[in-house]
Amino acid sequence: MSGWPGLSVSEAPVVYQPGFRSRSAPATPEFLMKPFGYLLALPLIAVAAGCAAKSGDRPVKIGFMPKLVGIPYFNACKRGAEEAAKELGLDLVYNGPTQADANQQINLLNQWVASGEYAVIAVACNDPDLVAPTLRQARERGILVVTYDADSQPDAREYFVNQATYEAVAQAMADVMADELEPKGTGKVGILTSFIQAPNQRKWADRMKEYAQKKYPAMQFLDETQHGEDRNLGIQKAKALIQANEDLKGIIGLTSVAVPAAAEAVRQEGKAGKIKVTGVSTPKDMRDYVKDSTVRCFVLWNPIDLGYLTVHVAERLRKGEMQPEGSIDAGRLGKINVRNREVLLGKPMRFTKDNIDQFDF
Repeated sequence: MSGWPGLSVSEAPVVYQPGFRSRSAPATPEFLMKPFGYLLALPLIAVAAGCAAKSGDRPVKIGFMPKLVGIPYFNACKRGAEEAAKELGLDLVYNGPTQADANQQINLLNQWVASGEYAVIAVACNDPDLVAPTLRQARERGILVVTYDADSQPDAREYFVNQATYEAVAQAMADVMADELEPKGTGKVGILTSFIQAPNQRKWADRMKEYAQKKYPAMQFLDETQHGEDRNLGIQKAKALIQANEDLKGIIGLTSVAVPAAAEAVRQEGKAGKIKVTGVSTPKDMRDYVKDSTVRCFVLWNPIDLGYLTVHVAERLRKGEMQPEGSIDAGRLGKINVRNREVLLGKPMRFTKDNIDQFDF
C-alpha cells in the first residue's frame, strides 16, 4: 500500500477497453455462387467462419459506478478497478454522478440497464433503498450486480464488497478519538456525515455509539450533522457545531470529505489541539492537516485495493465461481474472505505523521 503514482482527477466517464478486431467477415467470393466451385470452396468457408468468430469476440463490459466522480477516494477506487480490468481483459466503463445524489445515480444506472451492454454492474450506493429498485430491475434483465463501498438491499445485488467489517471501522474510529481525548475517552464528540441514511455511515455511527457506550462510557456522542458530501458546507456545519457547543472535545468524520472539512473548521476557529479530529479519509485529503498537527491520526483501508477486488469479484461472479461463504483468490491480494455474500477487503489502518508520506492516494 505504498509507492503508487499520482491520481488523475477527472469527472469525465473513463473507459478502459482492450483492443479488438472488426466483426466484419470476409466477403463471400463470387465463385461460391457457382455450383462447380462449391466443393473447392469448403476450406475457404471454414477459414472465413473461424476468422469471423474470433474477430467478433469483444471484451466483457463491466460498469463501475462511484457515489460521485472527481474526489481522491473514488479516483483511487477507479485506479484499482482499471488495474484489475486490464489484468483480466475486461472492458471497464467508469462513470457516476457529479454530486452524491441518489437520483443522479439512478438515472445513470437506468441508462446502463436499458443499453443491454453490461454483463456486470458494480456500484457504490448513495442510498440503499432508493437505488434498490433499479438494481433489482438490472438483475431481472440478466445483469449481475455487485455493490462496493456502500451497500444496497441484499436482494438487490449478488455480492457486497466491503472495506472491512462495520464493527472494525467503527471501533477503529472510536479508539483513535478516545486515545486523544483528555482524560482518555472523556468528552463531548460530534459526528459529521454526508447523509444520515447513507448505508455504511449509518452502520458505522450506530456501531461506534454501541461500542463506546461499553468501552468509553464517558464519551458523549452528539447527533450526526449532515453535509451532503460538500466540503464547503461541511466546513460551515462543523463551525456551527463548534460554536454551538463550547465544551466540544472532538469531531469524527464519516467520509473522506467530512474529516478534512472538520479539520479546516477547527483550524479556522483556532481550536487545533483543543478539539480532536479523526475519522475515515485519504492521505491526499489529510496530509496538510496531519503535518501541522490539526489532526494526529485518522483511519482508512486501501481504496485502490477495494476497486481492484470489486472487479475481481465481478469477473468471478460472471464465471460462476463465487460462493456465499468461504474465500476467493483475488489476484495480487491473495486469499480474501467471503461471509454471507459479503466480501471483506481487510482491517482498517491508522495514518499519522510518521507514515502518511508513504501513500499518494
